[in-house]
Amino acid sequence: MEDAVATMSRYVQFDTTNPPGNEMPAALWLRDQLVSRNITSDIKIHEPIPGRGLVVARIAGTEGLKPLLINHHIDVVAADSSQWRYPPFAGAVADGFVWGRGTLDTKGLGIMFLFALEALIKEGTRFRRSIVFTAVPDEEPGGDNGMRWLMKNHEKDIDPEWVWDEGSGGLKDVFGKGIMFAVAVAEKQIYRFKLIAKGEPGHGSMPHPGSANTLLIAALQRIIDKPRPLKVGPAAAAMFAGLASTQKFPASFMLQHLANPLVLKLAGEKLAAEKFTNAVLRDTISVNIIQAGYQINVIPERAEAQLDCRLLPETDAKEFHRWLLGQIADERIQIEMIQTSPPSGIAPTDNLFFQTVTETVKKHSPGAGVFPLLMAGATDGRYWRERGYPAYGFTPMILERMDLGRVHGIDERISMDNLLLGIKMTKDIIRTLCT
Repeated sequence: MEDAVATMSRYVQFDTTNPPGNEMPAALWLRDQLVSRNITSDIKIHEPIPGRGLVVARIAGTEGLKPLLINHHIDVVAADSSQWRYPPFAGAVADGFVWGRGTLDTKGLGIMFLFALEALIKEGTRFRRSIVFTAVPDEEPGGDNGMRWLMKNHEKDIDPEWVWDEGSGGLKDVFGKGIMFAVAVAEKQIYRFKLIAKGEPGHGSMPHPGSANTLLIAALQRIIDKPRPLKVGPAAAAMFAGLASTQKFPASFMLQHLANPLVLKLAGEKLAAEKFTNAVLRDTISVNIIQAGYQINVIPERAEAQLDCRLLPETDAKEFHRWLLGQIADERIQIEMIQTSPPSGIAPTDNLFFQTVTETVKKHSPGAGVFPLLMAGATDGRYWRERGYPAYGFTPMILERMDLGRVHGIDERISMDNLLLGIKMTKDIIRTLCT
């Protein structure tokens, strides 16, 4: 356990804040870990663009079965060290935790994969199925120079049976009392764009309704004031049915039958009041960046806003765009697309991967449940689902509600208990799938 904690701490110390990422030093370190721990020497380090390291390591199987792909990303989001209890890239070990940016998202998952493989190999395990270990850069802003690059250049070389990527894992007392493990099987579409308003500039002492700022604010208000309707597609219906056991009647009945329009109408107001349930039941729109002006006494001629929208798997992106134009209703405002993604598809729950995760949860966390998750956010797993591969998001650890805010937040940390649990669960899942 000391080795796992020390290795987790060292991994955190690579500052892979994206941008710029600079993942290559950490990628080379991972290569050395794989070799020195006698896991494999069949390793390739790719560099999609300068400084961005991507690891592809293969552990050979004895039979011609399609491999299991296990993936995590090396890059992390920014952290303001002045707000943290311990510096975010110090890898501090204190109070039963390893502290630092990336411990939960997703360097911790990478350590679980690494130590599970090492333990299996030390035990003399013979793998019938090959295992491909990948560690990719550039996931946080969308994966263009990471998983998308890997898919474009090496999809056929990997061609996995299953893809195991990041997910939320076990959630304690989040959905009622008890622990529920989420296995991501689908995620929403990305639809990001910029609104650009052009208006009449002038002196700040003479405001007028045709200024760029006024036009932009009015358009944003029209968009925000009319939320998209609540909808329950196949992925959301399966997810809420899986969560029904955490609730008492009549809530349990409603969750099992949420696809019924009458039930959705009755439960909709309460579900929409919670950030998570609202996000998985409608197309969401978040105004995240607004830029305008350069001097306090000058009315600027241009104002812009960047919006991050996440569309349900069933939403037609063209229909959403038409709706958006109708809400803006102003030819003086332009839409400039930033990033989109197609529907990711839904991974099946009636196969060996999902069944193995379920059995492993029962073994290591008796009494816990398992449910299929529709993710509101985006992961690298979507690239594989888009191509028809069964890709799953699952991080084998148990988090409480307060822990969820540490992901992309302040004082991110992973407990030693979770690190050990994750290694044990990962080891059992890999053994079942690959031997």
